[in-house]
Amino acid sequence: MKDERDFERLREDIEASQKAILWEDARIGGRSVDDFLWKGDPKAKPIQRAGLIVFALLFLFPTILLLATPFVKEFADGSTICFFVAVFPLLISARLLRNALLRPPNHRKDDEPTYDRGKHP
Repeated sequence: MKDERDFERLREDIEASQKAILWEDARIGGRSVDDFLWKGDPKAKPIQRAGLIVFALLFLFPTILLLATPFVKEFADGSTICFFVAVFPLLISARLLRNALLRPPNHRKDDEPTYDRGKHP
């Protein structure tokens, strides 16, 4: 009887670990990551913030390369278009960095109601 319960539990654990293999489960699980990337989370853990900063830097490097290209080519051959193309990865990087640096709102003690403990109604 105990062996059957152990086997059933093992089977459930294996099914749960393989559940994200299906397309729908992966899409549902990835929704929280997408929300964190684009909307940010003031309660994010430091390791999540660090990962988001690294991801933002991956968009910042092509921006720097695109902005440096016209200077290397001495603004010849229509290379100034790189300035316009660099705007897109720059905006994505700025948005990701903003989301990584979101902080929870500070609750000031002045905003909290005070109760006088000496007086009871």
